[in-house]
Amino acid sequence: MSVVSAPVVALPRYQVTTDELLDWITELYPDHPGLADALRVIRSTTVRTRWYTRPLEQQFLPAPSLAERTRTHLLDSLELAEKAALGALFEAGLAAADIDGLVVLSATGHTMPGLDVILMERLGLPPSVRRIPVSQVGCAGGVFALARAMEMAAARPQSTILVVCSDVFSHYMHRGDAALDGMILKGLFGDAAGACVVRAESHGPRMELTDSWEYVHPHSHHMVGTHLDGDGLHAHNSPGLRHTIEGGMSRLLEWLERIAPPGTDPAPRFVVSHTGGPRILDAVVSGLGCAPEMVDLARDSLREVGNVGSVSVLDVLERTFAKSPADGDHGLLFSAGPGVSLIGVRAVWRPWD
Repeated sequence: MSVVSAPVVALPRYQVTTDELLDWITELYPDHPGLADALRVIRSTTVRTRWYTRPLEQQFLPAPSLAERTRTHLLDSLELAEKAALGALFEAGLAAADIDGLVVLSATGHTMPGLDVILMERLGLPPSVRRIPVSQVGCAGGVFALARAMEMAAARPQSTILVVCSDVFSHYMHRGDAALDGMILKGLFGDAAGACVVRAESHGPRMELTDSWEYVHPHSHHMVGTHLDGDGLHAHNSPGLRHTIEGGMSRLLEWLERIAPPGTDPAPRFVVSHTGGPRILDAVVSGLGCAPEMVDLARDSLREVGNVGSVSVLDVLERTFAKSPADGDHGLLFSAGPGVSLIGVRAVWRPWD
C-alpha cells in the first residue's frame, strides 16, 4: 500500500470563455460549411472556461516552423510543471532533497532529453532520482502515473515519489483540423499541469492506493491518439470511443469484485475519473452502474478547466480532497486513453490521524 497527498494543479495565464472561443472560431472559419454544427457541438461539451499558455489570438494559427512550435511547447509545459511540482512539495511538507523517485507525464511533449530531466534541474532534485518519463498514454496518464508511483513505493518503502503531469494541448490545435472531431477538440482541451507526492505512509489527509488494474481493448488503437506531419502533432478522436470504453467496463467491475476484502461491497463509494467529455463521463456512469452524482466533481472540472489530458484526474483528485469522502470509504481512480486503454486504481480515503 502507498498513499498520495493532495495534488496541486497549476493553470496558465490566459483564461478563455467558450463565448470568446466561439467568436474566435467564427472569425477563423467564416466559410466553413459545417460552422453552425461545430459551434453547437462545442457548446455541448459543457466546457465554460479553459486556460491557455498563450493568448486566444495566437490559437490555431500556423507556427513559423515545427521547431519553433516544439520549442515554445517545451518552455510552456516546463513552466507549468515546475509551478505544480513546487506546490506539491509545499503541500506535502517536503523539500526537493527528500525526493528519490520521479514520474513525469506529458502527452504533448516529444523532446529528448525530456521534461523530466530539465525539471530535475529546475527543482534541484537529487541526481540519483529514479525516473519514469512517459509521453504516449494521453488522457490515461494521470492514473497511469499514480499506478507507477504506487509500484515504486511498494518496491522501495522508504521512497518518496513526485508525480508531475503537464499537458499543453493548445500548441497542437491546428487551423487545418477543421473536421468535426478537430473542432470538438478545440472546444474541449485546455492547458494545465498537476503534481502530487506518493510514499509508503503519511499522517495528513490522504488517499491510500491499494491496487491497480489495466486493460487495453483489442483492435482499438486507431480510435484515439495523435499523428505527426510537418506541422506537428494532430489529435484525433473516434465517435465510437464511448462504446469502446463501456465495452471494457465489465472487466473493471470483475477486477473490483475480485480484490474487494471479504464481506465488503466491491462497488466504489466515490469515483475520481478523468473528465474526457460529457459522453465519456456518461460511459463511466453506465459502465460502473453508479449514481450519476458520483462523477459530479469530474463534471465540475470539465466545466471549469476543460479536458486537460493527464492532469484531469489530478484536478478531480484535488477536488475530492477538498470535498472529502468519509473515513474508510473506498473508491476508484479511473482514466481512459489511447489504446484504447483503461486504467484503474483502488483507493481508500483517510483524514487526519
